[in-house]
Amino acid sequence: MLTHFFSRARTHAATATETLHSLAVSGQTYQPSKAEQRAAALLTTLALATSPARAQVGGGGAAAALEGVQETVVSIVQVIFAIVLIVGLIRVVMKFVQGAPDALGSLGWLVGGVILWFGFQLFKDDLVSAVGGGDGGVR
Repeated sequence: MLTHFFSRARTHAATATETLHSLAVSGQTYQPSKAEQRAAALLTTLALATSPARAQVGGGGAAAALEGVQETVVSIVQVIFAIVLIVGLIRVVMKFVQGAPDALGSLGWLVGGVILWFGFQLFKDDLVSAVGGGDGGVR
């Protein structure tokens, strides 16, 4: 039984090796399209603009633009949180007014959402710096 297992493993390893070799050969002859070349150039530019060494030298307008994007994303998340909490509050009040049996469960979800919102507010600077923001994040 053990020899059968090893022979199957050897067969699968040989198949995987052949597949990887054919991928390597086809990768050497691959010619990216214009859109792929542009996307690669954009990603390379963004990677260079957001690297810490580049930012210290003076990332210029790209660093300022990325800070603007960070502020926009944080603002959007805050607005979404506020809308969801307002809708949740209205639903909880409606359930208590109607005497729905799941009103306390909805209140629990609302309290959880409020705790999540406060947690986001408390840790947003840490989140921004963790995903590449610099100098303490967005205020």
